[in-house]
Amino acid sequence: MSAAAVVGFRLAGEQEELTRRIAERRMALRAGRDGPAQVATPLRLLERRKHQTASSVIVLEVLSQILPDHTYVTELRIEGDKLRVIGVTRDAPALIRLIEQSPHFTRATFFAPTTRAPSDPGERFHIEAQIEPVFAYRS
Repeated sequence: MSAAAVVGFRLAGEQEELTRRIAERRMALRAGRDGPAQVATPLRLLERRKHQTASSVIVLEVLSQILPDHTYVTELRIEGDKLRVIGVTRDAPALIRLIEQSPHFTRATFFAPTTRAPSDPGERFHIEAQIEPVFAYRS
């Protein structure tokens, strides 16, 4: 009986310690969610980044729907909110108009000269555009 009492007291102490630690964690999480808007917790920063940064998969999907079948992309870079596309097409100036018509991109421009090589089936283009985030951040 005395051994059971000792083990019972030890387990009760451990349970109290775990309950206290769980309560501290819950308070920390609530403070991160319910705290003032000025406080930048890691969770809040990650959530803001998620809503302000465009998903690479969505950008790739939209771009594949916009570009005509005769256009071949040889390089695609997404740096922050900027998209850079390099490739070969029959009509490079028309690509600017197509990209600008999408609600996902703005300010599409050539960032290098459009060239034509004898071995290329069309014009080599270098286009840069601003990516518009799909979701707006709610603070």
